[in-house]
Amino acid sequence: MEKIIIGQIVKEQGIKGDVKVIVFADKDFDFSCLKSVFVNNQEAIVQRVYKVSGGVALKLNTINSRNEAAEYKNAYVYANKADIVCKKNHYFIVDLINKKVVLNSGEDVGKMVDVQNFGSADIFYIKTNDKQVLVSHLDGLIETVDDEKIVLNEIIFKQGAVYED
Repeated sequence: MEKIIIGQIVKEQGIKGDVKVIVFADKDFDFSCLKSVFVNNQEAIVQRVYKVSGGVALKLNTINSRNEAAEYKNAYVYANKADIVCKKNHYFIVDLINKKVVLNSGEDVGKMVDVQNFGSADIFYIKTNDKQVLVSHLDGLIETVDDEKIVLNEIIFKQGAVYED
């Protein structure tokens, strides 16, 4: 059972043991689909989820007071990867890293080495034979992802690719 990090507890929320979580997923991620999460290697049942400014608040069955919640500050929240349902054209970053990247024309681009987010969009870092390519993840860029490669739309790729020396 593979666990994936989905957020970090940043503070207690209210007096009944709720915690505020900064979400490490895109804006479409829905915590309410999770029945349980893991905090400090302990499984916790998700009893309630609600949006708060800058994240979500969770009520977990293992935390019952504001003082207990304060003890979890900065703890990471994990979920079983199999329990997370990705929407169409959404991918786990871990599933993109180290995959071969090709264009839909068949041209080999390189290997995906990193994905970073600076607010407006994910930036893909692709290592070529002698350079690095940075490309913004725009709608329609990724056409398919399989066990071996990522196929990108050539037109969208060429509009947004920046080559570094």
